[in-house]
Amino acid sequence: MTRALERSPSSFTAESRTLDHGVVALRLVGELDADSAARLHDALHAAAVGARAMVVDLSEVTYLGSVGVSALLGVYTRSGGRVHLAGLHAHPGVSRVAVLLGLDRHFVVHRDVTAFLAAMRG
Repeated sequence: MTRALERSPSSFTAESRTLDHGVVALRLVGELDADSAARLHDALHAAAVGARAMVVDLSEVTYLGSVGVSALLGVYTRSGGRVHLAGLHAHPGVSRVAVLLGLDRHFVVHRDVTAFLAAMRG
């Protein structure tokens, strides 16, 4: 099941897919900045509700600002650590911010959603 959580003319979109056994993949596209803050928070919250585990695919994120980092850490904390990241190293600027702020120390990071699914089946 795929549902678009946000579509707008801005540079941010989010799409949630329910995968096997209550696992959710949330694909984020564009810039995670102050302009996308409310929509980002809503998308993360909606995708996490009832999910056994969730992976946030950042492979198409082109900018990761403090709002994005805060939103990711917030959903990670509220979920009890059931949120993983994928595609963190697709864009050098996003990767640089994530490493500097230690996201890779908080989250389990996977190369992509396929690697996440393989780890979940495990």
